[in-house]
Amino acid sequence: MCILHFGNGLASHSGYMRERVGIYFDDNHNVLEAPTMWAMAVSKIRSRSDETTRNYANILRRFLQWLDDSPIEGAEVVFGAQNWQLVDEDVFDAFLVHIASPTDALPDGPSHKTMYHIAARVWSFYQWAEKQGYKHYLDISRTDIRYMLKDQKLLAHINPVVKVTTLGFNLPSGRPAMHQREMQKFVRQTDYEIALSVLNDPVYQIIAAIIRITGLRPIDLFQLPYRGRNENYGFIPYDEGEYPEGLDNGAIYYYFRSKGKWRSIDFPGKLWRVICEYYLPLRRQRAKLYEAKHGIPPRNSDLFLSARGDVVTHGMLGYNFSKVVSAAKNSESATDFKAIRFNARMLRHTCATYFVYEALKAQNRLGRSFVYDAALDEDLRKMLGHTDVRTTLEYYVHLVNRYVHDNLLTDLHRSRVDAGLSAILDRHNYSEIVV
Repeated sequence: MCILHFGNGLASHSGYMRERVGIYFDDNHNVLEAPTMWAMAVSKIRSRSDETTRNYANILRRFLQWLDDSPIEGAEVVFGAQNWQLVDEDVFDAFLVHIASPTDALPDGPSHKTMYHIAARVWSFYQWAEKQGYKHYLDISRTDIRYMLKDQKLLAHINPVVKVTTLGFNLPSGRPAMHQREMQKFVRQTDYEIALSVLNDPVYQIIAAIIRITGLRPIDLFQLPYRGRNENYGFIPYDEGEYPEGLDNGAIYYYFRSKGKWRSIDFPGKLWRVICEYYLPLRRQRAKLYEAKHGIPPRNSDLFLSARGDVVTHGMLGYNFSKVVSAAKNSESATDFKAIRFNARMLRHTCATYFVYEALKAQNRLGRSFVYDAALDEDLRKMLGHTDVRTTLEYYVHLVNRYVHDNLLTDLHRSRVDAGLSAILDRHNYSEIVV
């Protein structure tokens, strides 16, 4: 049981001057450090009333209590409030189903506004914890919550019963990997190509391809320049016929800020060439719409513009990605489309899976037991933007071997870049550059 006690010890503290500040304890009355420190930090915000701080504290208590009551899928023990740092997207998804479930008092379940309020408060705790140096595995954005809620509201009413099959290895957070959940997180090549065909605006097709090929987070790729400067001088908006020799087989140095730190990747030259040919002519047209609205041209850093001339945001991207499944189910390819969701996190996950597959195949290590590879670990860390990915690497090695066993990784005669570009290339008659 997670115990929440409101103490008055900070009533005379100059930084707080607040009575009844939340303190969290576990079953043994040990203080849960980070949740308690967060409650204190919220209390210090003068714009938050006593009622608001108590509301926030009780929301987090509800979440921690749920962790205390919830068994780990595939195991015989509960998660435990003290293990809040091990919560990942799957666990958070399960919590959303929990809060969306109908009750006697609310036979239709809580409103979307209430659910979002609860989910956003828990998310804000994790954001605060990360800034304070607490490592955790919940890598989602506030915008993601809105689209996750839509799925979980439906699941809470359906109350599906799914057979649980463990895969014999653990997630990076330490929980057992579940076959069904891992299948749902992976974007099959067929589903990916259908998804791009139903994304009507080329800007979202390009963004999906970039994530699928590079593993960049949306917030990272939104820093791609129209014309590069300084460290990013290699990004030149080429016109047709201006491409330098060797661009397709080379890479462009991309330097950007990610989660408070500066990092870099090698951006595939072939991908930039397709962006120049397929999207930049549209971008120039849309820049005129932007200028007509605002009186000035878009910033050099605003590479991605919608059909209305607006700068593409994380919310716009999430909204358009969220419509893919329903659009695909109503398309001519409905029988071939198997995904139940489509989002940027899935594309990043798929990118990492193919990346590790290619590395293992090159070293003739497919199907073999995990052996730590420091060089591959470093490459994966650089791609995903993580500080320490040894457990992540082990997870992907096991996952790739399972996917190869299931014959899930199809179309592997092409490279990760070419597989990612295929749908755009086929639609735009660039298939001749695919090897």
